[in-house]
Amino acid sequence: MSNFMMNMISWVLLLLVILTLYLIDKVNHLAKLYEPPKPPEPVAQPEAEPSGDLLFVGLEGKKLWDAMNGKAVDGFDSKLLDSLRLHYEPILRAHISAAFHDGVRDANEAEAQTPSSQRQISTVRGHVQSWLPPQHLGSIYRVGVEYGGAYAKDPNPDVLARLKQTLDSVSSMLYQRAGVTLDVPYSELLLSPPEPEPQAEAQTPEDVLALTDQTDQVQVLEPNLAQGLEHAQAYEEQQRQDLAAGADAEVIEATLSEHELKPA
Repeated sequence: MSNFMMNMISWVLLLLVILTLYLIDKVNHLAKLYEPPKPPEPVAQPEAEPSGDLLFVGLEGKKLWDAMNGKAVDGFDSKLLDSLRLHYEPILRAHISAAFHDGVRDANEAEAQTPSSQRQISTVRGHVQSWLPPQHLGSIYRVGVEYGGAYAKDPNPDVLARLKQTLDSVSSMLYQRAGVTLDVPYSELLLSPPEPEPQAEAQTPEDVLALTDQTDQVQVLEPNLAQGLEHAQAYEEQQRQDLAAGADAEVIEATLSEHELKPA
């Protein structure tokens, strides 16, 4: 191989080495300029919903209502359902009371709302989705609307009696269908009248006699006090007169003594 070819190969290899070094330096420079993207901010997780009531697992909404009405439910023994009725009463009471209070709240609205048949009820063990027949809930809701609206503006005993009768009849029907005992009528829980303001205690005959005796004593003491003052004033006046008479007598005696001592 000639010297020329050797020189050409050497120059080509040198150029390749220089080019490689240049590319490596360029890549390092670009790597320093590159900023990695910031990690995405953690997305706020929605608050966990309260856990369901373990006693009513698998019984939600209308299925729970049907089970309490005595209908057969797949996977649940009838004895187990009967034992749940005692725990179902607070759920039923909370649902009825909530429907009534919704009516009172919407009493001043232009149009009354339609209460939802299903409502989430909180329990000591979590929550339960309760369902009640819409026609019964509507009656309870309308009682609340009239009680918080027309009756509140113009109380009428006849209207109150009618509202109590409607509320008690509907709630009693719901309790009867659920096989739950109703101890206190809902009219006493939700439509009880306000307590009367305390009035002043009436005076007993003994108090009246004591007051009369005190008054008579004051009336008797006043004349006695006046008479005592008159006696005191008369006594002081007599003392002044006696002192004045005594002084005059001393002056007369002194004058007579002077005349007797002078020679005739």
